[in-house]
Amino acid sequence: MTFWTIALNDLKLTVKDKMFFFWLLVFPLLFALIFGLAFRESSQEMRKVALNVLDKDKSFLSQTLIKELSNEKYVVNVLTNEEERKRRTLIIPKNFFQNILAGKKVELVLERESGSNMEASQAAYSNVLKAIIKILTKLVSLAPQNERELENKYNEHKLERLISLRTEMAGKLQTIPSGFNHAIPAVSVMFILFTVLMYGGINLLQERRAGQLERIYLSPATFSSIIGGKWISRLLLGMLQIVVLFLAGKILFKTYLGNSILSLLLVALFFCGTIAGMSILFGSFIKKEEVLIIFNILIANLMASLGGCWWPLELAPRGIRILSFIFPTGWIMDAFHKLIFFGYNLESILLHIFILFLFTMVFLVLAVKFFKLRKT
Repeated sequence: MTFWTIALNDLKLTVKDKMFFFWLLVFPLLFALIFGLAFRESSQEMRKVALNVLDKDKSFLSQTLIKELSNEKYVVNVLTNEEERKRRTLIIPKNFFQNILAGKKVELVLERESGSNMEASQAAYSNVLKAIIKILTKLVSLAPQNERELENKYNEHKLERLISLRTEMAGKLQTIPSGFNHAIPAVSVMFILFTVLMYGGINLLQERRAGQLERIYLSPATFSSIIGGKWISRLLLGMLQIVVLFLAGKILFKTYLGNSILSLLLVALFFCGTIAGMSILFGSFIKKEEVLIIFNILIANLMASLGGCWWPLELAPRGIRILSFIFPTGWIMDAFHKLIFFGYNLESILLHIFILFLFTMVFLVLAVKFFKLRKT
């Protein structure tokens, strides 16, 4: 009997529990609905992109570009001076029209603040490119109707790329994660705590009390395969919960999960490994089931509240935010916010993954140390 057999058997028994589906999906989605409505999006930015334009040229061509940008899906705010520059601003430089006519290269700048929504910025970038292409197409249509004459002019004059669009950061903006995009990851993390700690710890205590662990040890299974199987089963239970809730959130609430689902799952994997070790540890040194239940509820609520599951950590005082990184929940919620709300990639959360790996190893070592096969 290998640790994989033990792990899959444990997972199978857990899934067969009548209340498991309720704790896996129904109750978490109810919480997500409450949290999502309580922390609604403060603006319509996720649905309608706002773009500010600073026109330094004020020419026919620059005005035409602004007009093309103003359609039913985008809100365009024309700024009058440099001081009004906001979170997402397209800067049209001076002599824009004259340089285009002279065949000189022109650079547009799309500034975005580091905390602004990445999805909205990408949509604005795409819309600016579409508007530029449409204008250039119209300019070409004004050329002589004689195809041969147009071909000769084209061959005689080699055009450079006349317009380029550059994006750059412009300061830092404090964005508060909210809505279902915050609620689904937060509830997923919170219920991994409840589900894995409760099922994992209580099942281990009951198996020890019934003598099942001792009987397994008398089979060809080794001590390492038993504890390895128990740890893997709890890790898989946590990953099952987060995948199911992410999919349900995507289908029911149209949640945005960032640009890298794999990065989300990777950081979740190490978090689930940490909680799996905690469940074995608690189920090993706590002898009474009622004490274990109360202890798990207290620990889960403490980690969820201070770790940013009950409310966005961006709303908390600086001291609370620092305190949150004592717990693995603080690290995973910070990583989720970076990936979902602020457009960061895997490279930017490598520290989070490393810290969660350390948490995993610490609790796994402690679980091995305190793990007992016999009832004492």
